[in-house]
Amino acid sequence: MEQAFQDLDNWLKTAQMPNGKKKVLKAALELFSKQGYDGTSTAQIAETSGMSQATIFKYFKSKDDLLLFIIEPIIEHILPVYGKTFAKQIQSNEHDLKELIHFIVHNRYQFLVQNKDAVMILTTQILVNDQIKGMFLKKITSIKAIFLNNVWQALNDTKELRSDLDVTQFLRLMIGQLLFYFLQNQRITPERTAQQIESDLDQIETTVLRAINK
Repeated sequence: MEQAFQDLDNWLKTAQMPNGKKKVLKAALELFSKQGYDGTSTAQIAETSGMSQATIFKYFKSKDDLLLFIIEPIIEHILPVYGKTFAKQIQSNEHDLKELIHFIVHNRYQFLVQNKDAVMILTTQILVNDQIKGMFLKKITSIKAIFLNNVWQALNDTKELRSDLDVTQFLRLMIGQLLFYFLQNQRITPERTAQQIESDLDQIETTVLRAINK
């Protein structure tokens, strides 16, 4: 079985494939995340990678095939690895609700930043590409039990959650807050300093706690 890695850059560095193919993938990853899939041509990918268009089509049947080759690792390997590692970290220590939310907010934001190019591509393609949306939902469903048995259980064990709060409401709140902030930083305010980001994440924690605490 192919080893699962925790970020796409590491996956590309260690994957067994020709260097030319890696250059094409890195160029496509950069351009798709900045310009969008539809706004990127194979000619631009060739120029950025230093490879010819003929070389691109030697490795990939089409631009769609190239997109799937980028998306599949983060869906099939990176998300499950992070899901399992994240759940173990949650279960490893006793926490109160405030400490758990602090860990979740910072850990998940770090995941988004560490895989920012792939996340930017994934979030846009889920909205317009049914095949990628289906792949993503299938994988999320497969790791849902891990979340319920570990993360959600740990949150409930604090005895501090609102009794009428369910897991879907919590996930919608947490994902909405973090993903919106991440996308805002990537597209609208990319000049935020580390200190400002830390302050912003603290505010997100406060917002989440107010919404879920008894």
